[in-house]
Amino acid sequence: MKRFGVALLSLGMMFSAQAETWKFASEEDKTDVQDIYAQKFAEVMKKESDGDIRVRIYYYGQLGTENDIVELAAKGTIQFVSVGSGHLGSYVPEVQAVSLPYVLGTDEEVTHKVLTTSPTIYNELAPKFESVNLKLLSMMSEGEMVWGANKAVRSPEDFADQKIRTFTSTIPVETYKTFGATPTPLSWGEVYGSLQLKTIDGMVNPIYFIYNAKWHEVQDFLMFPGQQPYVSTVSTNSKWFSGLSEEKQAMIRKAIKAADKAAYDYQIRINSENMEKILKERPDMQVVVLTEEERNRFKALSENLHGTYYDVVANAYPDDQKAAARAGAENILQRLLSEVDAASGGN
Repeated sequence: MKRFGVALLSLGMMFSAQAETWKFASEEDKTDVQDIYAQKFAEVMKKESDGDIRVRIYYYGQLGTENDIVELAAKGTIQFVSVGSGHLGSYVPEVQAVSLPYVLGTDEEVTHKVLTTSPTIYNELAPKFESVNLKLLSMMSEGEMVWGANKAVRSPEDFADQKIRTFTSTIPVETYKTFGATPTPLSWGEVYGSLQLKTIDGMVNPIYFIYNAKWHEVQDFLMFPGQQPYVSTVSTNSKWFSGLSEEKQAMIRKAIKAADKAAYDYQIRINSENMEKILKERPDMQVVVLTEEERNRFKALSENLHGTYYDVVANAYPDDQKAAARAGAENILQRLLSEVDAASGGN
């Protein structure tokens, strides 16, 4: 029996030595959409590998800020990273096409289809990630971006003198300048205190996240401008991924597909549920849905940002590559607009 026990122990140690642990860092917290994505990814990887591959999930702040975890993935310290597209602009300037207002729209079915299957995203945009040693695996919507403020915002004039928290890359910052506000880039962990102390006046995020972060406690108005979804990206270290066997790469793709669906279904439900919770906890909360005429004013202003996007991309390259980079950015945006239009039925 002793010899049999030693044999079992040795066998267990051998299997343990073969098991792998992959690290997946998210910019969000438990029960947020990126967590549901990571959990489903981990579940499928464990099942497909018969338990030989485990995925350890790291939440906001455990490994640093949004920019920190992108760096860790690019360096290969972690294998997977999930952050909003607005945080990737300084690494992959072309990705900011999906951060432009009134490009993707807010029809969730259309957005999901484009973000997960777009030839433009996966054949034209994704290769740009390789320059910083990242491989884009997927994108997802976390729901319509909603403005929070302590006054009703229905026009660019209403944004005057309003400090609005934005993400750290150029297009989100330039968007709110164009809309008439004073953009203030902050990591999300700083937002509640800044709203409470009134060092900023407002923010923009999906409803589910506004509730989870408790920002509804320090805002009196929520505006639905029909502007755009919050777009998250899921990437892996490119060099590491290329070194994996075809079998493991296939497992990852299968897990990504399952996670895409899980996150989509969850965000639809949680955004609705959390809106109900906000109104129950804050019955005095004023909810403003911009009219088509009001939206059109912001939409017209946002078209000026297309040129800004082209300039941002071009300026990220050496002089002898600027013209080609600008042309590439124009191609990405125009093709993306065409795909959204086609997915919307041409409406």
